[in-house]
Amino acid sequence: MKITTSLVVLFLITISTASSQINKGTTEREPGELLVMLKKNINPLKDPILLLEFEARGVQVDYKITRSFNIWLFRFNEGVSIPDKVLQLIKAHPAVELAQFNHKVQERSVPNDPSFNQLWALLNTGQSNGIAGSDIKATEAWDITTSGITAHGDTIVIAVVDGGVDLNHSDLNFKKNWNEIPLNQIDDDNNGYVDDFHGWNAYSNSGNVSGHDHGTHVSGIAAAKTNNGIGVSGVSYNSKVLPIAGSGTNEVLVVSAYDYVFTMRKLYNETNGAAGAYVVASNSSFGIDAGDPTNYPLWGAMYDSMGMVGILNVGSTANRGWDIDIQGDIPTAMTNESIVAVTNTTNRDVLNTQAAWGLNSIDLGAPGTDIYSTRQGNLYGTKTGTSMASPMVSGAIALLYAATDSTRLTEYKEFPSLAVSRFKRYMIATVDTIPSLVGKSVSGGRLNLLNAVMMAATPPMVISTPASINLALKPDSTETITLQLSSTASEPDSYVISLPPDANWISTSITQGVLMPGVPQFINVIINTTGMPEGTYSINISVNDYFLNQLVIPVTLKVDRTIPVREVTTNASIALAPNPFDNVQQVLINLKHKSDVSIKVINLQGKEVASIHKGLLSQGSHTITWNGTNNQNQSVISGVYFIVVTDRFGTVTLKTIKK
Repeated sequence: MKITTSLVVLFLITISTASSQINKGTTEREPGELLVMLKKNINPLKDPILLLEFEARGVQVDYKITRSFNIWLFRFNEGVSIPDKVLQLIKAHPAVELAQFNHKVQERSVPNDPSFNQLWALLNTGQSNGIAGSDIKATEAWDITTSGITAHGDTIVIAVVDGGVDLNHSDLNFKKNWNEIPLNQIDDDNNGYVDDFHGWNAYSNSGNVSGHDHGTHVSGIAAAKTNNGIGVSGVSYNSKVLPIAGSGTNEVLVVSAYDYVFTMRKLYNETNGAAGAYVVASNSSFGIDAGDPTNYPLWGAMYDSMGMVGILNVGSTANRGWDIDIQGDIPTAMTNESIVAVTNTTNRDVLNTQAAWGLNSIDLGAPGTDIYSTRQGNLYGTKTGTSMASPMVSGAIALLYAATDSTRLTEYKEFPSLAVSRFKRYMIATVDTIPSLVGKSVSGGRLNLLNAVMMAATPPMVISTPASINLALKPDSTETITLQLSSTASEPDSYVISLPPDANWISTSITQGVLMPGVPQFINVIINTTGMPEGTYSINISVNDYFLNQLVIPVTLKVDRTIPVREVTTNASIALAPNPFDNVQQVLINLKHKSDVSIKVINLQGKEVASIHKGLLSQGSHTITWNGTNNQNQSVISGVYFIVVTDRFGTVTLKTIKK
């Protein structure tokens, strides 16, 4: 497993290009067509002077493709004009934000004959010559949650952008736009789309979603109905699928399709759920082999706009045995924070020989070989390809939202892009490491749904002991306070310490590091009052970790020449590490005063499982260990438990998860 420590900016970024021996997807385009994003509120059809300026550059404005992004289709005559020159002229126009060619797009699947009727990707027992355990641990994750509704009551939706879908398949659960009356030729909900009751068809620019075998198969992997007595199971089987047809031919269709997804989630946010759809992930199983991201700026801009409203975009990489970092790919060579790039693993936990990889661009692997799912015509069958791997991840994202508590959801409602970034990191951090993806992907492993869901259910945190510092010193003196930092994450957690730039009286012994599960790290905070006037000074020490948490440690310093001795006071804290845990759970306590302390474990039914401490503890730091057994010295089953700590000042209850 590899965790990147740098933070990624949530806007369009410039991707550096690696050298390649092949053309990076620039020749497979629609002749004489450009996609142009104009600046906000500019409409060339209402500006005759602007139209003349574009015509002078050799292009004709055709029509506006999107409702939200102000992207237009321009045409030019390749028999008269040099394409690259036309593109550069349009890019240079002051009314233009972004411009590119209209590239052709192909679906990404390597279909097989239907022959594999067991869902090894969800639970691999060694069937079909597989290796037991080479799965995403779905059945174990479902012990934690199977809900398709958030703690706030939002219906969780996965947008499947594909060729279409079989709307009549009895094993699929679709999101319907109940604010729209179908087939009345009226935009009843005023979202800019007419009759989009079932979804949207970018091919026909209508709400008539056509049937399609590939899209039906992908939809079933992500969210097929489960426990209904028929067919197959989906990764997030109580979530709903929003079908959008628009995955083939060229980028005009792709941009139009994504515009609909963006519009529906943005509308949901703006109306507090009264309209639109709570789309948490988009799934694309199409792309452009060997595409260079610098030639496709609109894709990155679109994905980042979608990320800002709360949509994490999952893309399947190329069905090619090559390195995406070198050869390129659209969209999976893009490393935007709002994109998760997925490759294909087998039932023996190895990278499929026909699937691409990339240390810097491919985030993780997921099962995509011989995947049994829903098929067109209310049927079932197998397909192979990276197309089958990406909906495993899309379904996982939906399940992460189902596992998230109300407090975090409130935070994500205010900052939707924070959920996008965190959930991507949760999945990358919690993979099962497999050798064939080490050095070939960001994470070095294959999706582990159980671990990711547990991390969403009990988000990792950084804990400081003490939680704050209050200090009184004489002028021209120095004092060192030791902070104990620990992370509740079950995976390594990198962090950075920062101080206000003008607080030159305080420093730390280190400024960054990695917190290992269950292992505290000690940081010296050095206070130097040399040359400081008497008075009270207050600053915050900030600790920012890989999982986008920010721990704030308040520091108050009083400089006073009349104090007899230095005075230091700190606040107490309680933390669990690691969390989730395999066999041993540590309760980290820092007591401000000596006290009788009782620590017990209770289950979800409120019954005591184990008493792990009862007695007097002195002032200071203590580590109490629970070995995962009950009062009868038997190992407890996997699941959620509560650690209840009581001292003479009150009771603190913390949630933990036994793997």
